[in-house]
Amino acid sequence: MPLVIIAGSEGDTGQQLAAELGLDPSLQIQMAESLEDARDTIDASSPTVVVVCPPIEPVEGVALATLMQRRDSDTVVVLVAEDPDAALLRAALKAGVRDVFMPADGVATMAESVIAASAAISRRREPQGNRVETPAEPPHSATVITVFSTKGGVGKSVLSTNIAAALAHDLGKKTVLLDLDLEFGDVSVMLQLPPERTIYDAAQAFDRLDPQMLAGFLVKHSSGLSALLAPVRPEEAESVTMNRVAQIITMLKTMADYVVIDTPASLSDVVLTALEHSDVVLAVATLDIPSVKNTKVSLAKLHQLGLDGSVRLVLNRADSKVWLEPHEIEKAMADRLVARIPSDRIVPRSVNRGVPVVLDAPRSGVARAIVGLVREVASA
Repeated sequence: MPLVIIAGSEGDTGQQLAAELGLDPSLQIQMAESLEDARDTIDASSPTVVVVCPPIEPVEGVALATLMQRRDSDTVVVLVAEDPDAALLRAALKAGVRDVFMPADGVATMAESVIAASAAISRRREPQGNRVETPAEPPHSATVITVFSTKGGVGKSVLSTNIAAALAHDLGKKTVLLDLDLEFGDVSVMLQLPPERTIYDAAQAFDRLDPQMLAGFLVKHSSGLSALLAPVRPEEAESVTMNRVAQIITMLKTMADYVVIDTPASLSDVVLTALEHSDVVLAVATLDIPSVKNTKVSLAKLHQLGLDGSVRLVLNRADSKVWLEPHEIEKAMADRLVARIPSDRIVPRSVNRGVPVVLDAPRSGVARAIVGLVREVASA
């Protein structure tokens, strides 16, 4: 019977979660006030899941997950933290923590993650008989391009859809476009793709998800790209956690030549997960002071987190007459622009038609600039 240890039994969250998980007769639940109290059981019994709840400090849960990784153990850690910041989320991601929750997320959501993890580990531990496994070839790994800005309205989704379309149509590359603006994603609208299947559906199948199943959630576009769309309803975003996103990105990398990720205007745990898995991050700015300020601050944060090595600066609407010049942006950012995308009235027209401008008006200046950016990224 799968063993789940709930560390932090003094707290309300631990007690409530134990009651919720106790409804599943297939699980054995053990309570511990501290991780030290649970140490002998963890060492001797290799539980399927250890849930670290308040009042235990989150860093203790991260340390336990790191230890499990070093031991090559299949025991996973689920972390509940009062107010997780970006640094904690990144540390948890690196340590292999399966999910990070806040008490406000509710014990039902936590229990769903614990049950799915426990079931997946139990299946892996089942005897395989005398079956001879054929050595697997190293999986193909795509280049991941994330389009990023912490300021809305700079044209991230327009660039993401056009970059993906150019990779698929102009360069003939197998391309997947992932919409990680989980609450208000626009990829389905911009490409006129019906959101019959979304990343929410993939996240719901998390415990049995594999590349073959994931392919069934992709929607094909006439340009040749495939898209994994954002959820239809904002509340569905809660089910798409950073660990599920990490698994989905890892699988998509085995299924394509390029994975292009459109992100919301934030530095959420999901966005940090995408950045962590990216080969190229296209930081988008426009010729206005708020955009320059937000871009500079976010780039400094990425540098602090050690995620700035793959960042390339892109200036959108670069020919706008607003008393700012592109060279001033480069000076403010202390970085070189890799692309200057001009303004053009055909861009909103192409958005309204649901046809990427690189397909709708391939000879236009904006389309040529985007294709030039794509060729530079592809040749890097």
